Amino acid sequence: MTQWFYVYRQWLLRELQLRFRSSAVGTGWMVLQPMVHILLFTLVFYQFFQVRWPQGDGSATEYGLQVFIGLSLYTFVAEIINRAPASVSNYPYLVTKVRFPLALLPAVVVGAAGVQMVLSLAIAVFFSAFKGLSLQALWLPAALLPLVGYGLALGWLLGSAAVYLRDIAHLAPSVSSLLMFLTPIFYPASMVPKGMRWLVDLNPLAWTAECARGLLMRGVGIDWAGWAGHMLTAGLLMCFALWFFRRIQPGFSDVL
Repeated sequence: MTQWFYVYRQWLLRELQLRFRSSAVGTGWMVLQPMVHILLFTLVFYQFFQVRWPQGDGSATEYGLQVFIGLSLYTFVAEIINRAPASVSNYPYLVTKVRFPLALLPAVVVGAAGVQMVLSLAIAVFFSAFKGLSLQALWLPAALLPLVGYGLALGWLLGSAAVYLRDIAHLAPSVSSLLMFLTPIFYPASMVPKGMRWLVDLNPLAWTAECARGLLMRGVGIDWAGWAGHMLTAGLLMCFALWFFRRIQPGFSDVL
């Protein structure tokens, strides 16, 4: 287990370094990118479309923080959807010539996306502190656990299936873009029509975003019944995804 952790840490550091290689700002883009995005989306949705959150003072700062929290979580999922399909197929030499724990490769993608999510949420916590944080904010790491579990399951499924179905990598950006607008990121969940409310209720990303906003912005505690349901579902999906990965892994070398 210690050896696996060491290998995972080394590949995670390598992944982060490669993403920003030859960049003048380097890993600083992990902070600058979400900040630029939030300024752009606040301008478009708050100023142009006049979208307001039902809670809070209705200010641009309030809206920006609400969106920033949701966007930080969405970026985590989108990174996995877009990068996980190539996580195994990009390293054929590891599949064919080296005894390597291949299941770590999609997990590295999840870890790199998780680092950016943590940095972004740290910024959100910092600015939320000026508006007053309650002790409920301490539960934020627990609220994120189901989403991380879903992310790992998604990474293993996409990483393994895309070895055989290369079209998944081409379809992934469209799916992640669709997810952005089907999830209450730029608008409150209360704006979703009742007939389509199931799109929010069944969306783990939407549940996590609403929970994180409640913890940081309103001091509302976690819905533990919902958390337990998502945690159980994420755990079962992780077990299935890892089984599926290992089940079809022996054929990787024949394809790559």
